[in-house]
Amino acid sequence: MRAVSVLIEGTYQNVARSFATPWLVSRWAIVVGILASVISILGSWIPSYWSDEVATLRASRLSWPELFAFVGHKDAVHTGYYSVMKLWVGVFGESELSTRSLSALAVGAGAAGLVVLVRSIGGLRIGIVAGIIFAILPRTTYMGIEARSFALSAAVAVWATLMLLLAARRRSWPWWIVYTLTVVAGTYLFLYSVLLLAVHALVLLLSHHTRGVLVRWVIAAVAAVAACLPILVVSVQQKEQIAWLSDQPVVNAWTILVEPAFDSSWPVAAIAWIAVVILVVRRRSVPAGPFRLAAAWVVVPLVLLFVADVAIGPLYTARYLSFTVPGMAILLALAFTRTPRNSVTWLLVGAVAVAGVPTYLAQRGPVAKNGGSDLAQIADYIHSHASPGDAIYLQDSGSVTLRPRQALYAYPHQFAGVIDIAFIAPFTVTGTFSDTTTAWEDMGPELAGVDRIWVVMAGTSVTDAETVLLPLGYVEGPPHETNRSVIAVYEREPGQR
Repeated sequence: MRAVSVLIEGTYQNVARSFATPWLVSRWAIVVGILASVISILGSWIPSYWSDEVATLRASRLSWPELFAFVGHKDAVHTGYYSVMKLWVGVFGESELSTRSLSALAVGAGAAGLVVLVRSIGGLRIGIVAGIIFAILPRTTYMGIEARSFALSAAVAVWATLMLLLAARRRSWPWWIVYTLTVVAGTYLFLYSVLLLAVHALVLLLSHHTRGVLVRWVIAAVAAVAACLPILVVSVQQKEQIAWLSDQPVVNAWTILVEPAFDSSWPVAAIAWIAVVILVVRRRSVPAGPFRLAAAWVVVPLVLLFVADVAIGPLYTARYLSFTVPGMAILLALAFTRTPRNSVTWLLVGAVAVAGVPTYLAQRGPVAKNGGSDLAQIADYIHSHASPGDAIYLQDSGSVTLRPRQALYAYPHQFAGVIDIAFIAPFTVTGTFSDTTTAWEDMGPELAGVDRIWVVMAGTSVTDAETVLLPLGYVEGPPHETNRSVIAVYEREPGQR
């Protein structure tokens, strides 16, 4: 049987020829990768942490036995990422710049990999454009400053797909082993990345590969799924942790057509989908291989996740599809390079960049995260105004993303010297990201000997605190409002001490 060295004539170019000038490809990949990382990392230190990033910080502070025990109860889908972040934080610290820079570097790795990947199936020009578009898409610039797993899983998705092409080109098993390990790594970083296997299966089938290649892929895919069974099983058991999705309007035109690749930027989404529609209409003039790969990368995970959401419960939210953004970048690169004039191509890329500027800047505001996370504002105010020995009470009820107590976990050094009077037991005991704390109505013995207490509540009211503290002789000082919380200080009158 003829050795498989090409991906069907007329569909994929000869891969060996694609790598005939590896130094040129490498140079462009490095340049685009560095550019992508810089675009993402700029301003990454400005926004306050929000609750999901706080979860990353708290997990990274655990010992290894504590971490693996904890993910057995919560957040198993991020096991690999928490492990990586534990090592990263141990070396570079917990600042916003430090923790988010890992994601920015991952964006660079993804962009560089995209140049190499697309070069191997469509040419260097399309590859460079795809890498740059990936770097400037609003979803990329968001996940590039997020201390979560999405940027890393997107980068691994790119390299796993490149490993697939290399493995299909060569008959030696080592490439298939590398492919398998890369898919496993992506799945442990973020569980939904396993959907990439369905993309790869469709691409191979549409390319009419020989039976030998398909058999090798099936063996590699089965091995990858087997290696991921522990996390798959545990994650299914933890399905209730995303039950909140049932109360959200998470499946609609906006969350399907805009948010997955374009975050909140409807101008970029409009440009992109117009370009994609034109590309589909003129698909006969488009290289079939890159188009099939990109279309499958965007559509297949979306459809599978939507079907699963309908069939077995709430599973869909747009950012879970971050690993499909490289596919959208390839589609746009194909659309923008249909013109032979480079000036027109880069004018279109520039239009995407300009249209995305408002979203890019908004993503990097002080309270940009999660609709206005003010954890840094809370921590800074307490650090500036509280004295050693003062007590603090930070609300730990209501929506997790709005709880002021998250500030204590996000910036623990800002609370050094004050007394957390509500604390009973750490989150590792509860098996969730919430400590066991004393409710306001039970706050009595804890206040003995407390002359001054800082109370932080979500919203603009501290009524719950007043009903407990004022009868005990405390006097309220002038309240201070942060973006979505209120901070009030209460002191006992001298005669009540």
